[in-house]
Amino acid sequence: MSVKVAVIYYSSTGAVHQLAQAVAEGAEKAGAEVRLRRVPELAPDAAIDANPAWRAHVDATAGVELATLEDLEWADAYALGSPTRFGNVAAQLK
Repeated sequence: MSVKVAVIYYSSTGAVHQLAQAVAEGAEKAGAEVRLRRVPELAPDAAIDANPAWRAHVDATAGVELATLEDLEWADAYALGSPTRFGNVAAQLK
């Protein structure tokens, strides 16, 4: 029986997304069953549109499934990723 890992992250411009993908790939190579999930964006479109990199990343990752409580119940282990906001986890992941 393989370990089930939920990789759940928030990324505004893509750096944490790339890290989450690397964690998911590593877990899969080690034999784990992996679910890569993102959390919903909370920022308004006006803020996202003001930063072209942010808008590009939001659009590029629209196909990544959103995390659900079922993903947490399914998993044996979690890997959570977030940029820091004033030394804390981003509100989207909280």
